[in-house]
Amino acid sequence: MQPFVSFSQVGHTYHSEKQSVKVLDNVNFDVSKHEFVAIVGPSGCGKSTLLRVLSGLIEPSEGQVRVFGHPVSGPREDIGIVFQKPTLLPWKNVLDNVLFPLKHKFGHVSDKDRKHAQSLLEKVGLADFTTSMPNELSGGMQQRVGIARALLLNPDILIMDEPFSALDALTREEMGFELQRIWMEKPKTVLFITHSISEAVLLADKVLVMGPRPSTVLEEIQINLPRPRTINTLQEKTFSDYTTKIREYFYRPAVMETTASADKDNVAPLRRRA
Repeated sequence: MQPFVSFSQVGHTYHSEKQSVKVLDNVNFDVSKHEFVAIVGPSGCGKSTLLRVLSGLIEPSEGQVRVFGHPVSGPREDIGIVFQKPTLLPWKNVLDNVLFPLKHKFGHVSDKDRKHAQSLLEKVGLADFTTSMPNELSGGMQQRVGIARALLLNPDILIMDEPFSALDALTREEMGFELQRIWMEKPKTVLFITHSISEAVLLADKVLVMGPRPSTVLEEIQINLPRPRTINTLQEKTFSDYTTKIREYFYRPAVMETTASADKDNVAPLRRRA
């Protein structure tokens, strides 16, 4: 079966007058339709660059990205993007902020479009806030508006670049469960960047672990946990095993340093889990 999204030998280098920085090197992975894929890796490793390449905002220096067999050659209308911050227009109310991409594209919105936007706001739990202004909403509520706006044009692919990073821990956890509910009710192909290993395992069907710059995919980890995932999922041993496996990629230097010290003191060294 043909993959819905395919990265083949993708590399990318940023050039400036002072230097050239290679951020991606030989990145290869496939994504199935309606699969939820989380991407984790150290800061500056090129995670956001991956999403920009997929969305057609930049062209890779090497390799190719395909969506259902067709090369990505420019910005795509079938991709919705949720950014780290919702970037709402402060002079427009919630409903008009959701409708903005449609009005920007076509110059007008119909009654049908308004009803669709209102149904999306109901889906994200904001049915009673359609006339509220952004400054009247909490951070989590503003991010819900951003998600509704990204879903307005019914994109096949939803790109989420650390969408909950600015939220407090409790709101972030709540938004994670809310996103899972929305995705299960109306499946999309999702690529989700996060620095939270627990968040990645909780939400994803598959986690891509990326290394330091210039980055490639170190491992694809299938997350075989039943859905819907709940607060109880966080307490399961299988969940803990997944997070430990991913975490070892990023804490390996500390483990190696401890091992070297143990060898020096003639103490049995620590072993990395298989």
